[in-house]
Amino acid sequence: MYERSIIERNPWWASGNVPEELIGINRREYLGEIAEHLKDQKLLAILGIRRSGKSTLIYQSIKYLLDNGTNPKNIFYINADDFEKPGREDLEEALDFCQQNNMVSLKETKSYIFIDEIQNVKGWQQLLKKFYDLKYASKFIVSGSSSSLIYKNSSESLAGRISFIDVFPLAFREFLHFNDIEIPDVALDFQSMKQIYYNLSPKVNEITGFLLLYLNVGGFPEWFDIKNEETWFKILAEEYTSLLIYRDIIRIFRIRDPLLLESVFRFISSHSSERFSYLGIAKQNEGDKETSKQYLFHLARSHLINLSDFYTKSKKASEKKEKKIYFCDLGLKNSIGERQDIGFDTETIVYLHCLKHVSGYPMGNIFYWLDKKKNETDIIMSYGSELVPIELKYRSSIDDSDLKGTLSFCHDFSVKNAYVVTKTLMEEREIEGVRVSFIPLWLFLMAF
Repeated sequence: MYERSIIERNPWWASGNVPEELIGINRREYLGEIAEHLKDQKLLAILGIRRSGKSTLIYQSIKYLLDNGTNPKNIFYINADDFEKPGREDLEEALDFCQQNNMVSLKETKSYIFIDEIQNVKGWQQLLKKFYDLKYASKFIVSGSSSSLIYKNSSESLAGRISFIDVFPLAFREFLHFNDIEIPDVALDFQSMKQIYYNLSPKVNEITGFLLLYLNVGGFPEWFDIKNEETWFKILAEEYTSLLIYRDIIRIFRIRDPLLLESVFRFISSHSSERFSYLGIAKQNEGDKETSKQYLFHLARSHLINLSDFYTKSKKASEKKEKKIYFCDLGLKNSIGERQDIGFDTETIVYLHCLKHVSGYPMGNIFYWLDKKKNETDIIMSYGSELVPIELKYRSSIDDSDLKGTLSFCHDFSVKNAYVVTKTLMEEREIEGVRVSFIPLWLFLMAF
């Protein structure tokens, strides 16, 4: 019964502490952001791909509350995966049980209610809206694996009442932190990065060794419990894929052709960072264009893939252009698809790094660009009024003539600074009126 499950999932009610095995290694950036949100009354949604570390962050947040004097009886954790047929009634019953068991009133007592995998509960937003509008004293924190679904379902009923935090698999800086290597903050500025580059020079071989491992196994935190590549890739290919595809997409979005969805998913894993057309993907996977397009958007809604549009000031013109597609994690990609060369993988990992950065801006987005001669700029970060072009050249020698697309973009859009991510090259050049910073991949992945 769910009552027993709830008691088992809330061990601090009896002990006053979160068990050490649930806490893991602190993801300080996210934990600090969550701690700030715990101070207000708005609902908080923690969103991200399944097993990206959301549940661990919840347990770390609970420990933070306990360490700061919150009564253990006033902290509830409910996992919607425990409900056989999740619905609003199940959630209400679970909340009633928690209140009765702990003799706490959510309306009168400042309590913290964490609800994991909320996307499984139909009608959850109306229930939490009621609590919020009735000025319950308690704070509700939900997590979900289908971010766009939660954004969409919350945009009207919870407008102005909810905040969002996007959680990604480990960034490279976090991967190093999990390996006990601490890196100082690095700004995306050549002079600042140059100083860090020289300061870290004694550790470069060690850092680049971990970079190669990161490019292979990816950023899911569970790797640090396994640390065996053969076992890890088997877990990724079987358990993760089953959960992500069959539990989070087929069930939630009521997919009629699971085999086509899985085929599209596996196809994308072998073509990350490439341009595509919906018709092309449909033909490659023996599906029709509209269904393939719909399945791509379901994969994107569930954080499994990311789509990058062509940069233009005309949205209509952008929609007519091919998109670029990026897989969510290199380890997962490597476990289920044909391996791509290092150039595609480095572009994917830089894209994911930039995506995390721009997600903190209300209008943050990432694009690519082609000039009339089909010279490409791989990544255009757009946030605020600023455009930052980034080109991937994973080698140690780069000529000015290799940068035609980036220079063309800078001239067309009056951009004065550009970045080129390299293998080892660290220097700055003035090229055709554009200041171009060449940054090694390992260092670029620490910036922002």
